Amino acid sequence: MATNIAKLKSNKDAPPPADETPDVISQDLRDEKEPLKPLQVRIPKSVFEEFSERAGREFGFSHGAKKQMFLKIWEAYKAQSI
Repeated sequence: MATNIAKLKSNKDAPPPADETPDVISQDLRDEKEPLKPLQVRIPKSVFEEFSERAGREFGFSHGAKKQMFLKIWEAYKAQSI
């Protein structure tokens, strides 16, 4: 995104007006209806790094990838256990 420097030249006594941005908090489209509970485990660093890499490749290197990977594994486990 390019910065519009023309706004900077218009009024030297005041900062430029803020650009309009969408209100992402009110537009929260997450479908999580159930409260979340943290799960903490201690695993070897090498296992954590492998898991993180695999989750990133499968779900994208973004926030929530490891959670998505865990939930996928959990669903596969439950399907297998029936």
